[in-house]
Amino acid sequence: MANNPYQSESYRLQLSNNTCWHMKTASVALQPWVEKLAGIMELDASQGENGARRISFIASDEGRSDPPYMREVTTNDWKCQNMGTLSVWYHKDNPDTICTVKPFNIPETEIVTMWNALYPIYRGSIDQGGLPFHAGLVELDGRGIILAGAGDTGKSTCCRRLPDYWDALCDDEVLVVLDNEGNFRAHPFPTWSDYLWRGSEKTFNVQRSIPVSGVFFIEQSEIDGATPLGQGQSAVYMNESATQVCRRFWRSADNEYKRAFNRNLFNNACEVAKKIPAFRLRVSLHGRFWEEVEQVLGGIRGLIS
Repeated sequence: MANNPYQSESYRLQLSNNTCWHMKTASVALQPWVEKLAGIMELDASQGENGARRISFIASDEGRSDPPYMREVTTNDWKCQNMGTLSVWYHKDNPDTICTVKPFNIPETEIVTMWNALYPIYRGSIDQGGLPFHAGLVELDGRGIILAGAGDTGKSTCCRRLPDYWDALCDDEVLVVLDNEGNFRAHPFPTWSDYLWRGSEKTFNVQRSIPVSGVFFIEQSEIDGATPLGQGQSAVYMNESATQVCRRFWRSADNEYKRAFNRNLFNNACEVAKKIPAFRLRVSLHGRFWEEVEQVLGGIRGLIS
């Protein structure tokens, strides 16, 4: 097969559920883009791919989703999901994914395509019991705290306001995976909007993971406070947060696919809610909301006077 996508150097992403992904391209025009994507996610180049799931990026033929070397794929029970900037090809009996990438007409398209390129990783993690969150991920004494909320609720501001003994790992997207011991661990993912609108050069150690101790859903308020949520309400809130991340992936998908995807998300949210406590976190403009989180978590460091 000409221009075989499986012959070039790859970049390795190891998740805490022992799933390993390798991202690569054999298209000369896409090599700088793949290197940039790997750099943002702090991924190292790797030659070994044994047991890994491969994501191969191919430059589409003048913007088409079926370049000549892809045509045998399109006739061999592979499914295609068109996301505008790229098309994702996957097969129920094959762990690998092929993405055909359209030309980058404007700089913003390059970033949007990177954002969409994470779909196979999210989809694979959801199939294994994981759940993405529209949220920030912060760490206190080795414990992961998810600060979730819709746009403009203050996730990024909360991450910036934390005192020095907290560590803010990301502020927009978090991927929670189920490890082999039945525990949920969180990985920080990039804030792609900062690359789109602020020209960010920040990188994210996506392979780093921490155990999740709690999920806090942010609400703007006049006073600070944390209130526990029941398991059913937690599942609903978690499902909504995951949907905020994933809805961009199924804009062009058929209704059957959307129903199956939504069903998996909700089932996973229910399982996460059984094991991870969730809270409504009221955050005031000038208060010390993190003390409420610390108190809820058992006074890990105690209240700061």
